Amino acid sequence: MKFEDSHRLNKPAASVLKMYSDRKYFDKKYATLAGVKDFEILECETAGNKFRIKHRSQQKSDTSSLPDFARKFLAEYNTVIQQDTWDLASGVGRLEIEIKGVPIKISADMKVSGTPNATNAFNWNVSCGIPLLGGKLEKFIAEDIKTKSAEDAVLSNKLLADY
Repeated sequence: MKFEDSHRLNKPAASVLKMYSDRKYFDKKYATLAGVKDFEILECETAGNKFRIKHRSQQKSDTSSLPDFARKFLAEYNTVIQQDTWDLASGVGRLEIEIKGVPIKISADMKVSGTPNATNAFNWNVSCGIPLLGGKLEKFIAEDIKTKSAEDAVLSNKLLADY
């Protein structure tokens, strides 16, 4: 399942990219986001105009609306490993997300652009190889991403005040 999303941010692209490449942003963001616990940065590196961060956390899913088949894959809290990579010169990035124990692949290509206010455009890809049921699980995960993305945009705009 492919879908697009975007965050409208209240500062120029250069400020947004400075925030997205700051380890402290991730610490503050995941300490504040609802439904996230046990956040830990696994790797963080900057090399020239390249930035990469990999982190793990326990993230809550709204399992109340889950179909019975999906309950064997998703618990109330799931271990999520996410890697963000950025080419800071071009404003192009990529997210790769793994939900431990769930047979699904999640990624997003990103592009930050604009001044005086930036936009981060996401091109999401959610795929599951389980015959017959995969599409339903993809749809559930995509809806969860959309909900969390809206919360993320609000919080990122608040944290952007520091950049």
